Amino acid sequence: MILAISTSGPVASAALVGEGRLLAERFGEEGRAHSEAVMPAVDRVLRETGTELAALCAIGVDVGPGSFTGVRIGVATANAFGFALNLPVVAVDSLLALRRGAMGEESVCALLDARNGNVYAALFLPGQPHSPEAAPLEDVLAKAPEHTLFLGDGAALHRERILQTMPGARFCPDGGLLRAGNVALCAWDKFLAGEVQQEALPLYLRPSQAERVSGQ
Repeated sequence: MILAISTSGPVASAALVGEGRLLAERFGEEGRAHSEAVMPAVDRVLRETGTELAALCAIGVDVGPGSFTGVRIGVATANAFGFALNLPVVAVDSLLALRRGAMGEESVCALLDARNGNVYAALFLPGQPHSPEAAPLEDVLAKAPEHTLFLGDGAALHRERILQTMPGARFCPDGGLLRAGNVALCAWDKFLAGEVQQEALPLYLRPSQAERVSGQ
């Protein structure tokens, strides 16, 4: 079984997957800081499934792009679990985890809000590799085919702007938000492929606000 945590998006969550099947998923209380919400979510997943830490084979975590603070918390938490339990860590691209929630769709654009009209984005098209980027929303929309399905908190936040540019754009009824269940399923696939590390590293696509302000 793999325990996965998600902290790159607006709401922290935790999930457990076993034999490629999602066993449990719990969300932290909305509005609470990720540092306060993620461990209670982990505790609920483990207690409600009766899972002992010794039964785990790896720790999964979304490593960004996303909230700088959230990414740091998630990566640090996953690495701490891995070190304490002597388990490998599986790093998952948060945009790929978003795409996992729309399997079967051919044209998908995963968006996470990066503030000031910018987004973290990845366009998933048949037969083409995805390439995460930090860019103005308009630049992303210029590359997306008509009738693309948009996912993530960036899609929900910028829905009207997207529809003004692409009237045929589609959206998930639930917003297609980033969640640990999809992180866990991606982590399971990567674990089977041997894509694990002793320590996860954050995926940052641009400098933090503090770095931008200081000019470093």
